[in-house]
Order: sequence, then C-alpha cells, then structure tokens
Amino acid sequence: MPVAELLDLLEQLPEPGRDPMLAGLAGVDDEGEPAVHPLLAVVVEHLKQKPDATCYAALIEALTGMWNAAVRGAVVARLRAAGLPADDLLLRLEQLSPTLGLKAGSREWARAWMADPTAQDAALVQQCVVRLLLALRGLAEARARMLTDVPPKEGA
Repeated sequence: MPVAELLDLLEQLPEPGRDPMLAGLAGVDDEGEPAVHPLLAVVVEHLKQKPDATCYAALIEALTGMWNAAVRGAVVARLRAAGLPADDLLLRLEQLSPTLGLKAGSREWARAWMADPTAQDAALVQQCVVRLLLALRGLAEARARMLTDVPPKEGA
C-alpha cells in the first residue's frame, strides 16, 4: 500500500482515537475537539515527504531506526564501561559500523547525539514506533481490502 493512500485513510478516519493502532496517538482536547499527539503529526509530515514510498518500506525504515538506536546504546554502554573518553566515542562508533547511522547523519545531529545520546535515541525510537504503527495500519488496510473484495464471478 502506498504511503499516499495511508495518508488519505488517516484524513478520512472520523475518530482516529478509536482505531486500535492509533488509540494512544489521537483523541480529543479539553474542548472536545479532535487532537493528535505531536509525534503523530511529526511522523505524518515525514511521510508526506515520501508519498511514493510504501507502507512496507516505512515499516522496514522504522525497524531499522529502532535497531540502530538499540545497538548504539549497547555499544556506548560497553565503550563507556571500558573507560573510553567521550571525545573518542563518536570516532570509535563511526569505525565500528556504518550501519549505526552516525556517518550518514549530519555533524549537527552527531554533536547533539554526543551531548545526550539517550535523549536523541529515545526521540528517534518514539518516532520509529509511531512510523511502525502507521505502516502496520496501512498494511492492515491493504489486507482488509484483499479479504473483503468480492472476486469477479467466472463467466459473468
């Protein structure tokens, strides 16, 4: 299912907070008006930048982001426990694995990450979880279509 179709589906949901995949991300504000969690809004904006992408690609992207954050956290804990100075941490991480995402990222992001790796990766994981939920919702919609569409009768 293309991300563009998922975005259309989200706009058409009368009560997103009643959807099991979005229940924690949408609801109503104090005045009873529909409201969405700021993370949902950020991820939807990110997805709008790639309307030709598929929900499957968004799912893989989300899992990859969470995996990289988990590995970075484990590596940082080991390097710090071994007494590696903070100044050498980023260089060592870059040498260990290009898949940790530090070489591909901007220098500003790397500096922000070094200042507080836990906060940076926690924010990334939260966005990836929302992306994962949206991707699953889109894939579920595609499967629901397959299950409920009536195939044409032969000879008709």
